[in-house]
Amino acid sequence: MLFRTQPSGVLAISQLAHAWLSGQILRAWEAPLSEPLLLAAEQHDIGWMDWETAPTFDARTGRPHLFRDVGASLHAPMWSFGVRRAHEAWGAHVALLVSRHGGVIYRRYTDRHKVAPADAAAADLYLATQAPVEAAWARRLGLDEGALRVESALVALVDALSLALCGELKTPLEFEAPGRDGGSVKVRLTEKPGQPFDFILTPWPFRVDAIAIEGEARPLPPEGRFADEAAMRTWFAAPERAMFRARLMRA
Repeated sequence: MLFRTQPSGVLAISQLAHAWLSGQILRAWEAPLSEPLLLAAEQHDIGWMDWETAPTFDARTGRPHLFRDVGASLHAPMWSFGVRRAHEAWGAHVALLVSRHGGVIYRRYTDRHKVAPADAAAADLYLATQAPVEAAWARRLGLDEGALRVESALVALVDALSLALCGELKTPLEFEAPGRDGGSVKVRLTEKPGQPFDFILTPWPFRVDAIAIEGEARPLPPEGRFADEAAMRTWFAAPERAMFRARLMRA
């Protein structure tokens, strides 16, 4: 899970809800994109599904574990299972992009996933075992590395943008985005002064002037934490939900 602090309190947002917003953002891209790419962006965190429906308790924070505080020894096998689940559900192209996004995470954010000594080995094992599978799927689909690099970069971009819009990443931020000439371009995300969760992205890569997103989350109790795991489980079983919103705009 990830957590968003706003005037009404703290909201717990699932990884799957965040990923769904990533897909919504990518559907506004300036150029037409393939359906497998759009679906992969929307489902890139499918490996977290079972964990999100039964989250573990972090006694240090009194909350469900923040996804960043879970080590690769736990979530690298979940990623592998998620890739297999994506392949069984939607086929090789979607699964390939989900798998490659896991590779982006384990290569780019190595230190984040080393909560315990076994985590580095788990991340390395993921990269080693997925590489031949990805290569075989790419050959069968006739996708070259250049095209896959662009698709993977788009998934990574909207993943980061969604995390910011959900409140997990703090601005200002700079990201790499695929450029029109086949290269890459730096884009900068800032929050509008005095307007929480209204963001400006420059340069603007979408075909509309603004993107409004909304999702459903679980409100934490007023104190923002639970006394113990039993209290968290009771809260998780309750039906209470709250909507959250954000906007991404052209300068």
